[in-house]
Amino acid sequence: MDFLVLTAIYVTVFGLCALLYVYGDSPALANGPVGFLRRILVEVVTFVVPQRFTDAVHEKLYNVLHTRNQVLQFVFAAIVLLGHAVWVKDMLPILYLSDPHANHTLMPMVVVFTNLFFFHKSCSSDPGEITQGKQDLYSQVYKFDMRLYLPNRICSTCDRPKPARSKHCSICNRCVHRFDHHCVWTNNDVGGLNHRYFLIFLLTLIGMAMEGVAVGSWSLWLYTRNSRLLEARVLMDDGETMPVNVSVVIQHLFLQYPRLVFLVVALIVLIPMMASFAFYHTYLILTNQTTNERYKTPAVECLQDRESFSYRSDKISKQKLNRKNNSKPNANQVPVHTEHRPYNRGLLKNIQEVFFLDNLKRSKHR
Repeated sequence: MDFLVLTAIYVTVFGLCALLYVYGDSPALANGPVGFLRRILVEVVTFVVPQRFTDAVHEKLYNVLHTRNQVLQFVFAAIVLLGHAVWVKDMLPILYLSDPHANHTLMPMVVVFTNLFFFHKSCSSDPGEITQGKQDLYSQVYKFDMRLYLPNRICSTCDRPKPARSKHCSICNRCVHRFDHHCVWTNNDVGGLNHRYFLIFLLTLIGMAMEGVAVGSWSLWLYTRNSRLLEARVLMDDGETMPVNVSVVIQHLFLQYPRLVFLVVALIVLIPMMASFAFYHTYLILTNQTTNERYKTPAVECLQDRESFSYRSDKISKQKLNRKNNSKPNANQVPVHTEHRPYNRGLLKNIQEVFFLDNLKRSKHR
């Protein structure tokens, strides 16, 4: 099969799987044509695959994704190891053949060890576990916003008061200060004390992937130039020769270096996904929000909207009455919803709070 067709199939399947994994519960994908296709696919799989096998797979996936384990940590390490095996096996020989006096190993090693260091910090560092001894300290860091976080709330599991911006992680079985989310790749929570490590891990991971694309593409170009592929001609079925085109060159490269070409294509597909995730967490830090808060805020606002329905109805009735009297409506008569950011202290202070733990240090000296 043509390499470009294989690449298109790979990108499509990988993109659809990633889309369904991230947004699988959204109404847009649960209903309509996409939802119909999903239901048909589930019925086909249920009919073809034995129930015992699907139950076993579901149980294994649940254990990997919803319990504390090191499976995905080893998977990440294996992916990094395999990628650098391709670097040693395929890229370095081409690079040293073209430029034997240059140092082609220093920068990749610096990047990978920097990334692994922050991966280790994300896995092993304390996210801000609220223990009995630190209860008073974390209770002084943030004030209750009286919307998402209310005073006098008790964690039903830990049986201790819940400080503002904290949440109990059901996977790790602990309350975490400034809880963001539980990361299955690091087997750890992302909280107030290690959110900085997690973001730097994501950024260095993108840098490592971009370097892989750059070095891999440069290696393929050096091979193409040194072997004069662009000057070659292809023998056609009728005996005539034609100059090679881009498709022929790519297929030749794939036959010569299948691992290298696959690695470059895979990284090109992965980089936008990783970058969107990293930019999202950068946005959270710059605006002093957490994933947990952005997830819960719409539900809280919806509940408050229903509770204040009669209040808004009265205001709207008064607004209609004003229109009948040809008077300008008062802008304060109907509540205007704005994004809930009660802990936003400004760009620089938000960065200082996450990367230098400014709020926590000030609380220690109170």
